[in-house]
Amino acid sequence: MSPKRRRRPKPFDEQGWSSSESNGMDLVDIEIDLHGMRAVEADTMIKIHLQRCHNVRLHIAKINHGHGTGVLKQLAREILTKSDLVVRHYAAPQGDGGDGVTIAELNYGGHKAFNRRANNEIVPKALPRK
Repeated sequence: MSPKRRRRPKPFDEQGWSSSESNGMDLVDIEIDLHGMRAVEADTMIKIHLQRCHNVRLHIAKINHGHGTGVLKQLAREILTKSDLVVRHYAAPQGDGGDGVTIAELNYGGHKAFNRRANNEIVPKALPRK
């Protein structure tokens, strides 16, 4: 096709659709930041974040509470311990925030998202034979 006849794509705002509206699902970030929040605000935000991550079938959810006085860290880990949506939770590796970030593995009816060895190393699951 000659360059004169080639059409340019329309800008996103003129296309009439967006990726979040097309499939009816919200885009969910895997991590929530609790810096500067009070405990009451953080409590509701953690529960909402866990439910949204569970609804879109994410395997993990990260909660960035920082080091600080430890109130938000203690609150986040208490909520994760009591929640039915979480299989287990642990502090993030040192490169991802260390003790200032908590990672929660979500529960989907007894199905474990990962196989783990004794040293906490993730092992890929084997594919079922047909």
